[in-house]
Amino acid sequence: MATELTIVTVLYRSGDMLAETLPTWARSAAGLPVRFIFADNWPDDGCEKVIVGCLEDDRYEYLADSSNPGFAAGCNRAVAAATTSHVLLLNPDVWLPDDALARICAAVAEHPDAPVAVGLAMHGGEYVGIDLNPISLFIDRSAAVSRAPLGPSGGAAVFPTELFRRFGGFYEHLFAWGEDADLAFRLYASGLRTHGLDLVLPHAGGHSVDGDQKLQGFRAFLLARNRLLVAARTLTWPLMLVAVPVLALAHVALAARRMRQGLLRPFLRGVGRGLVEGPAARRQWNGRRFGFASLLSYLTVRRA
Repeated sequence: MATELTIVTVLYRSGDMLAETLPTWARSAAGLPVRFIFADNWPDDGCEKVIVGCLEDDRYEYLADSSNPGFAAGCNRAVAAATTSHVLLLNPDVWLPDDALARICAAVAEHPDAPVAVGLAMHGGEYVGIDLNPISLFIDRSAAVSRAPLGPSGGAAVFPTELFRRFGGFYEHLFAWGEDADLAFRLYASGLRTHGLDLVLPHAGGHSVDGDQKLQGFRAFLLARNRLLVAARTLTWPLMLVAVPVLALAHVALAARRMRQGLLRPFLRGVGRGLVEGPAARRQWNGRRFGFASLLSYLTVRRA
């Protein structure tokens, strides 16, 4: 396997956004051993035309699936097609400065066996990877936090390709929102640490659901359900006994917020589905789980 990088991007209603961002990717990749794989889950909005206009034919692969199997499945399908040593999962609503991919390739060379979290600037803040949270279980990790990331955010994440495949990639049943945290918990529990890269990329955030109340509801449903499924799959039983009461109280507060947003019904459906599907989700991961020892390590070990 060549020591190169494949940018993996899942597209969904992304035509207009990709037309803005992809030219910056092409400029940043100039002269570098970087390839592209696009998994398009909404192939009718012109993304393929944008790609053809920006990249040479031999530099990319385009995988269309109008059934929309979700972000997690799209990433897994694209990584399965990669032939390079590393993959960079990159959302289509991220802009790349000209030196970004050179810096990412340098980080890969420095940490060839570890995941790398690349920073994102969005909603007025700067974030690098995933952090723990007592209310929501996982959140975007502020760049100001002194400890290293739990794992990379799926919006800008570097993985050794073999490592991603060995851990089964993303749990596809999650569909979207939380699949990166699920993998982060599993990697951390297995002793694999993520390096944060001092690079922050401009990120629009939420382009696939903006302006669509139905999709906003679907997102609220998935976030509520997936938070419970990630806990069920990745936490040890002793930690679960502590986490479940905390999550229950947190969901009461989250319900009030969803009510104000007009999203209470999908949120409650998500909670119900998470409770029903939790036992099956747990059985589908038989590797090491995140427990008190992992939690103590995460909270006390500072980044290098």
